[in-house]
Amino acid sequence: MDSKVAPVVSKSQNSQSKKGRSLTKLFFFIILALAVVAAFKWTNIGLYFSREYIETTLNRLGNLAPVGYVVFYGLASALGVPGTILTIIGGVVFGSYLGTLLIVIGATLGASIAFFVARFLARDFISDMFGKANWFEKLDKGIETNGLYFILFIRLVPVFPFNGINFASGLTKVRFRDYFIGTAIGIIPASFVFANAASKAAQAASGEKVGAGFYISFALLGVIALIPAIYKQIKGKKKSGGDDEDRQEADARND
Repeated sequence: MDSKVAPVVSKSQNSQSKKGRSLTKLFFFIILALAVVAAFKWTNIGLYFSREYIETTLNRLGNLAPVGYVVFYGLASALGVPGTILTIIGGVVFGSYLGTLLIVIGATLGASIAFFVARFLARDFISDMFGKANWFEKLDKGIETNGLYFILFIRLVPVFPFNGINFASGLTKVRFRDYFIGTAIGIIPASFVFANAASKAAQAASGEKVGAGFYISFALLGVIALIPAIYKQIKGKKKSGGDDEDRQEADARND
């Protein structure tokens, strides 16, 4: 009898131990997030992420400026700092093409750090919390199987917040390889559009003659800005169409 009870007790203890570890990790994750928020709210750390400070620092670094920019972008992105200012600075300081390359490297670095933080500190808790739910199993399996296409899509369509995707992806079963490749490729178009627009604007501000490229860059920026609205409209039409089909099927059954 004791030999039958022992495995059950051992399994129960292992389960409780696992839950305890996942809760401890989640606690550290929450503390880390609160610490970052508190640092930006009640200290002067935000000054280090201002355009003036970053540009001054890059000028001081000289030939090492590209490396410094990538490292700074990566750390800022990992901390959840919006990348718009950093992206604009990349275009202004390094130009359209080198700027785009450095932006993609820095943003992908930061996205990777955030992914691993969420995966290590919060994934176990989410799995314990929702792992047995049918909808979560299907979602998790789908993202694991089609991770590259999923990440590529949400990166190409600038509807979803970049930093939010970084942490949320770490909570799923998506493979890091798929996440990394999807992120690196998916952010190239928007990165180029912003870097190019910033570079052309800086040239115009300095008195340089601008050609058609200046207007094209801002036209592309306008297109990027319209994508979320277009996406929502298409999604709304699909949902409306689905509701109409459901009503027609219900009416047919009633008849």
